[in-house]
Amino acid sequence: MARTEVHSTSSATLSKLAQVSQNVQERWLRRVSAWLLLLFLLQGELGAVWDREWHAFVGRDQFWTPPHTLIYSCVAGAGLLALAVVLIETFRYRGHVPGVDDTSTVPIFRFFHAPLGFSVLGFGALLSLIAAPLDNYWHELYGIDIALWAPFHMMGVTGGLIGMLGMVYVFASEAAIERQSGATPRRFLGLTALELGITMAMGSIMNYVLTGFLQFPVVTVGTIHISTYPLPLIAGCVMFMIAALRTTQRAGIATLLTFVLFLHTLAVELFVPWAIRTAVAQQAIPYRVANLVPEFRLDYAFLPAAFLLSAVIIDGIAYLRVRKTGSPNSSMLQTIIQGIIVTLPIVFFTPLILRDYTPYAPIFLPEKGVPFEPAQMTAIVIISLFIAMAVGALGAWLGEDFGDIWRWNRR
Repeated sequence: MARTEVHSTSSATLSKLAQVSQNVQERWLRRVSAWLLLLFLLQGELGAVWDREWHAFVGRDQFWTPPHTLIYSCVAGAGLLALAVVLIETFRYRGHVPGVDDTSTVPIFRFFHAPLGFSVLGFGALLSLIAAPLDNYWHELYGIDIALWAPFHMMGVTGGLIGMLGMVYVFASEAAIERQSGATPRRFLGLTALELGITMAMGSIMNYVLTGFLQFPVVTVGTIHISTYPLPLIAGCVMFMIAALRTTQRAGIATLLTFVLFLHTLAVELFVPWAIRTAVAQQAIPYRVANLVPEFRLDYAFLPAAFLLSAVIIDGIAYLRVRKTGSPNSSMLQTIIQGIIVTLPIVFFTPLILRDYTPYAPIFLPEKGVPFEPAQMTAIVIISLFIAMAVGALGAWLGEDFGDIWRWNRR
C-alpha cells in the first residue's frame, strides 16, 4: 500500500513538472517571437521613412527600390513569423499543451487557434503584402508623385498599423500572464522587460504616425489654407500616452514613451540621409533636384520635444492620483478632459519646431498676395482649435479603452 502511494505521488509530481516545463516552453515561444517581431518593426520604420524621403529626393523608377526592399522584407518576415506561430500554436492547442487553451488563444476560421496579437499581426502583414502589387500598378497608371492618400498607399498603411497594434497585443498579453502568475521579474525604470516591450512597440507606432505627417492634406477655406498634419500627431500621441499609463499603471510612462520616440526619430535621421546618399552613389542615379542632397535635420530629430509638456502633464496628474488614491487611473470624463488639455501644447510647439523643416509648418497659411479678413481668420482659428481638442479627446478615450484591454487581456 505504501509503495502504491509513493508511486502515485511520484507520478503526480512528474506530471506537474512536465506541465511546468511545457508552460515554460510556451512562454519562451511567444516571448522570443515578440522580440523578433520588434526587430522587424524597427526595420520597417526605417524603410518607411527612407521610402518617403527617396520619393522626395530621388523618385521612383521601379518597384524594387532600396527602401521598398527594406519595407517588404520586413513585412514578409513578420508575416511568416506570425504564420509560423499560428501553425505551431494550433498544433499545441489540439495537443492540449498547458498554457495553450481558450483562455490564451482565439479561434481563426474555426480551425486554427493562436494568440490574438499574432493573429492580428498576421492579417495586417497580409493586407500590406496584397497592397504592394496594387500600389505598383497604380504608380504605373498615374506616375510617381502619388500622395499618401492614394487608395493602395492607404491600404498598405492600414495593414502596417494593424500589424503594429497586434504587436502591442503580443507583449501586453504576455505581461498580463506574467502579472497574474504572481512572478516577480526584474524591473528597469519600474517596468518589466515585457512592459518595456510594450513601450517600445507603442513608440514605433507613434513614429509611424510621424512618418506620414507631411503628407496630410491641406484644407482650403476661402483664402486660407489649413495644414492638417497636427491632427494625427495629436490623436496618436494622446492615445498612446494614455494607453501606456493604463497598461503599465506607472506614473512617468508617458514621459518615458516620449523619450523612446525621440530615440526613434534620432535613429531615423541618422540612418535615412546616409542611406539615400549611399544608395544614390552606388547606383549612380541623379537626384530629382540637382545639389539637393539629404542631410541630418535636428528639427525632425527633436520633434518629440513638442509632446514633452503634454507627457509631463499626464504623468503629473497620474502621480497626484497615486498619492491620493493609490492608482494612476482617472475616470473616463477626467481622461477626456486631460486629452483636451494636452492637445494645446502639441498645437503650439509643433509648428515652432518644424518652422525651418517644411513650408507647411504654420497651421494657417493665407494665400500669397491675397489679404484675409481678421474676422474670418479668428473664426477659422477657433473652429480649428475645437477640432484639434475634439481629436485629443477622441485619442484619450481610445487610449483609456485600449490601455485597459491591454492591461488585462491574456490572449
